[in-house]
Amino acid sequence: MRNTATQHNGKDLGKEIAALKAQLEELAESVNGTGNSLLARGEDAIEEAIATTREVIDKYGSNARKVARDSIELKDRAASALVETTEARPLTTLAALLGIGFLAGYLCRRQ
Repeated sequence: MRNTATQHNGKDLGKEIAALKAQLEELAESVNGTGNSLLARGEDAIEEAIATTREVIDKYGSNARKVARDSIELKDRAASALVETTEARPLTTLAALLGIGFLAGYLCRRQ
C-alpha cells in the first residue's frame, strides 16, 4: 500500500514540476516581450527627443550665432572706446580709477 502511494505521489509531483516549468517558460516569454516593448518605446522616445532638439537648434541656432557675433562686436567697440578715452584723457582716467578704488576699499572695510 505504501509503495502505491509513493508512486502516485511521484507521478503527481512530476506533473506538477512539468506544469511549473511550462508556467515559468510562459512567464519568461512574457517578461521578454514586455522588455522588448519597453525598449522599443524607449527608443521611440529618444528618437523623438533628438528630433525635437534638432528642430530647436535649427530654429534658434542662427539667432544665437547672430547674438554672439553682435556681442563680440559690442565688446570690441567698448574696448576701443575705453582705449581711446584713456589715451585722450589719461589723468581723468587715473582719477576715476583712484576714486573707484577708494570707494571699493571703503565698502569692503565696512563689512
